[in-house]
Amino acid sequence: MRHYTVNRVSHTVYDEAEELPNDITPVTDWKNAAEGDWVLADDGCYIQILKRGSMSRRKGKIRKVSYFRTCTGTYVSSSFMDTSRRENIYTISGVKSKTDTRENMNKYETLFVNYLISGITPVEAYIKAFPTNDPHYANFRSTELIKCTRIRKAMKKELEPVLEKLGINQESVLEGIKQVADCSEKDDTKLKALFKLSDILDLEDKTSTKVTQLTGVQFSGFSDQQLEDVQRPKELG
Repeated sequence: MRHYTVNRVSHTVYDEAEELPNDITPVTDWKNAAEGDWVLADDGCYIQILKRGSMSRRKGKIRKVSYFRTCTGTYVSSSFMDTSRRENIYTISGVKSKTDTRENMNKYETLFVNYLISGITPVEAYIKAFPTNDPHYANFRSTELIKCTRIRKAMKKELEPVLEKLGINQESVLEGIKQVADCSEKDDTKLKALFKLSDILDLEDKTSTKVTQLTGVQFSGFSDQQLEDVQRPKELG
């Protein structure tokens, strides 16, 4: 018996038939199982189908194929279902997506960006743009897509007319942060604004190990007396 967590919910895999609770009757052919059914996997273990859905193929006579997701991975009806835990349970390959360095978007990604700009959520945008109806997979993939440089650039470009209409540009943003730093009565708000400006202007030396007090007084080291006190601690009692 093994346990795996998916979306903060613990799921069990039974390695032997004797471990199965009395109220579980597994489907012997997992390809005919419905969502929520317990099935006999091809490796002889018992596992529950968490999601059954369909996906579109770009090539081949059969364009629609069924997939089955468990707590250990996702399988299509033509594959071998085992219960070894995959690195990524949301993809057929079972591996995490590699860093995508493509510069040009494909037609699905272009639709995805257009839907995002229209104001719908990333999950909804992904489902509308890509051939899937699985919200869990859409959530995972849309999060990965938004991190891609080409997607971020495209979104920024699409937003430029809107920002221009609102009068928002780099100068206005910097001016706004500066006003907060100059006019705020709270020291922590001023510091946050100054740190933000520092990040934007890349003023901070990330390799520096100097310690400076927030009051602006630079640390100049310990005195000889302080060092002596540390080196010669007083004896107890």
